[in-house]
Amino acid sequence: MAGEALVAAALKPLGAIGRMPLNRAQRITRRLAGPLRGLMRRRAGIVRRNLALCFPEASDSERRRIERDHFRNLAEAVGEIAVAWHHPGRLDASFGEVRGLEHVEKARIGGRGVLLLTGHVTCLELGARLMGESLSARAIYRPLRNAALERAQNEGRRRYAEEMIPRKDLRAMVRHLRSGGVLWYAPDQDLGPARSRFAPFFGVPTATATGLLDLARLGRAAVMPMFPSKSPETGRVCVTVEAALEPFPSDDPESDLATFNAFLERHVRRQPAQYWWLHRRFKTAPPGTPDRYA
Repeated sequence: MAGEALVAAALKPLGAIGRMPLNRAQRITRRLAGPLRGLMRRRAGIVRRNLALCFPEASDSERRRIERDHFRNLAEAVGEIAVAWHHPGRLDASFGEVRGLEHVEKARIGGRGVLLLTGHVTCLELGARLMGESLSARAIYRPLRNAALERAQNEGRRRYAEEMIPRKDLRAMVRHLRSGGVLWYAPDQDLGPARSRFAPFFGVPTATATGLLDLARLGRAAVMPMFPSKSPETGRVCVTVEAALEPFPSDDPESDLATFNAFLERHVRRQPAQYWWLHRRFKTAPPGTPDRYA
């Protein structure tokens, strides 16, 4: 209970920050970058290891710069989350835009559902609100352990998400897709060997969730890559929806998973500091491979 009260108190300033213009909200929370990096020393080590695995050709100073910029983006994400959860009314063009909605509209003409595949980036929450104001959609999420944070997250997301579906509720996901709905999914996390197959990501054999293939198949959905990115100059977020992957899933699971990872890598390389490097993305390794985070 004490932990929940502490989190609830820490979340209170978000209401005021979220009503500010985007660049001001980002500027205020940017000050948290240094403290976050100092407090999250273990996570900072994971960031460094991930960058070393993905950018072996980069110099140490270049990877350190990406790491510093990553924590700056994490800090700015606090302001962006505040805006996504609390800003009144619709977001105007100063906050960002969505491109490629014509791909979704085309797929839904015959009543087909759409599965939007994306990845974990620091501006994902603001991208979700921009997307949610453009079309009705549901999202897959992992319930949080802290009740106060879970409540704040779900209340905030009700501004722009039709519904949040827990990631273990496969029936609800399939039902929504078969009814012609739109569903967000960010499956770029290591779920262990039982629920993954290896596919390259930045040249590293990476355990990639096979659930995205099962969901697409069972939901009979059109599968579209979607990626939010933030302009380092203006702070605006642009969500890009790409044309549907065809055929997807195919009869080659490894090829399909490689296609998904290649899509992510292509966008991450453009703005590497915005990817969620805090995850132990390469925790599961092929048999005989040394622990990548030892």
